[in-house]
Amino acid sequence: MVAALGEPGLDHLVCYQSRVTPVKWLEPSTETAIEQAAKDQVAVLVVPIAFVSEHSETLVELDIEYKELAEKLGVPGYFRAPAQNSEASFIASLANLVVAARAHGPGLCSFVGGRMCPAKHSDCPMRLPL
Repeated sequence: MVAALGEPGLDHLVCYQSRVTPVKWLEPSTETAIEQAAKDQVAVLVVPIAFVSEHSETLVELDIEYKELAEKLGVPGYFRAPAQNSEASFIASLANLVVAARAHGPGLCSFVGGRMCPAKHSDCPMRLPL
């Protein structure tokens, strides 16, 4: 994905946020990445690739809480790329997915992994027996 930007050697890091339990979470955390950016004295651009719209995790956690942390630690710049929201090409892509799914026939079903639909979803070919 970073290579598509056409900037060879662009320094980047995939990190994870939203740990809400004491269970070990994916690493590195966004907080850890911001701490490292402060030590390295480099600016941070957060690109929330898992979010398709602005909501509490982008507007509060990324825009307020992590920005405050970055400022407190002396990160020379903290920025966040906007989510897709109502970007025309994003909406068109979603519409194409819906059209393709509807053309497939009745019901929507995921054939990925070992999941089985509950029996009440009678239109799913992967449903559990009654």
